[in-house]
Amino acid sequence: MATRSALERARSALHLRLLAAQRRLTTEQRGAVLVLGGNDRLAASELANQLTEWFDARTVRICAPTEDAGAGRPFLWPYWQEMPAKGRITLVVGDWLTRTATAAAREELDGDALRARLKSLRAFEELLAADGTSVVKVWLETPEKSLRKRLREAEDTDAEGWVVTDDDLRLAKKAGQNLARTLRTQGSGKNLPWKVVSGGAETKLRDLHAGLAIADQLNLASRRRAAVVAKKPGSRPRGLLESAAAHPTLDKKGYSQQMAKLQPRLGRLTRLAAQKGLATIVVLEGPDAAGKGGAIRRLCGMIDAAHYQVYPTPAPTPAEKARHYLWRFWNKVPAPGHLAVFDRSWFGRVMVERVEGFAQDAEWARAYAEINDFEARLAETGMVVVKLWINLSKEEQLRRFQAREESPHKRHKMTAEDYRNRKKWDDNLRAAEDMIARTDTPHAPWIVISGDDKRHARVAALKAVCRALSDRLD
Repeated sequence: MATRSALERARSALHLRLLAAQRRLTTEQRGAVLVLGGNDRLAASELANQLTEWFDARTVRICAPTEDAGAGRPFLWPYWQEMPAKGRITLVVGDWLTRTATAAAREELDGDALRARLKSLRAFEELLAADGTSVVKVWLETPEKSLRKRLREAEDTDAEGWVVTDDDLRLAKKAGQNLARTLRTQGSGKNLPWKVVSGGAETKLRDLHAGLAIADQLNLASRRRAAVVAKKPGSRPRGLLESAAAHPTLDKKGYSQQMAKLQPRLGRLTRLAAQKGLATIVVLEGPDAAGKGGAIRRLCGMIDAAHYQVYPTPAPTPAEKARHYLWRFWNKVPAPGHLAVFDRSWFGRVMVERVEGFAQDAEWARAYAEINDFEARLAETGMVVVKLWINLSKEEQLRRFQAREESPHKRHKMTAEDYRNRKKWDDNLRAAEDMIARTDTPHAPWIVISGDDKRHARVAALKAVCRALSDRLD
């Protein structure tokens, strides 16, 4: 039996290294995102196929979004969907930087829009890394002459050969490669550089070099698991919730008259938004028994059921716990023309998870910036984001708890957990005021509603959503 070549021995050793790295991911309960970018789309596809052979494919998933994937949603939406659970690997082909470079080469993305895109890429990579996900990026760069030859050969192989696109040729040119090099630097998260590998080498040698770079980076990420330190909020902001302390009331007649106008108006606005492809997100937060459910029922009372979806936010499932806390909201971003209503939301990270100790200090402290970036990505697509905090006094909450216990139709809502949470009123209030102060942004401002009178709160919620939609549609 002939001795294997040095190249084959090296590839066999690499195979074992990658399997060992994969086992460490499982043991350490870390996910990994392997990003394969560059100007050589054919090489990236071939490398992805080889990596699925070297790794145990049962825990590997390929993310290869099409050009129009997630149309009408944030640019990162198709990648949000595929981020790995702990112990799993996502191979990204058709990555966020290559697609950005392609759009810039076409002159479809420049100036402030390009800078905003690069900022969002940096924030996304840093978000993943801070959560413990290994982010490994390999850029396959092939000289123009070699790449043109390879593309011609691939295209001419047979009737089902590789389809060469104008974008392939744009990034093959020297100007395209120079542009990509600049964007690689500007769009990379802190301490998350691209590893450049020559795509012009013979296929097995190229894959070996890329695989070694991946193995090295996975090993480095395993050793470098220091917690990311985020600055915690300082002293409690004053007056943020006191603005809703006047407790305005609304009598039954005034309430009925207002609802008779507002509900049909909201129905008309949502139908017009559907026609124009305008997506809307409404978030309702507030203390227990603040009336969020009642407000949601009135919001949806005259909306076409085909245009909206209500998402309650219970405790995360095991699948959700295995991923970044935003993942379960990333995959609920509404399509163009649709309305998503969240009964509690991503703010749980800086509210209940902070107060109950479910999130470490560093995790909830950095979540403010992560949430602001997420909402900025929603807003930059033109999406309407309405955030409502329904305020409630401690005295009124107790009255509602007691009323629920006495009502056979509402008794099921009460648990010992409600009274236990009530004992942490001051902690929850501090967390709420920190949250509102740090996540009130021009593109997604908070609207604080006095909730001691349910009728007033429901009318105020309807008015806020109608106003936001009307302003955007106008």
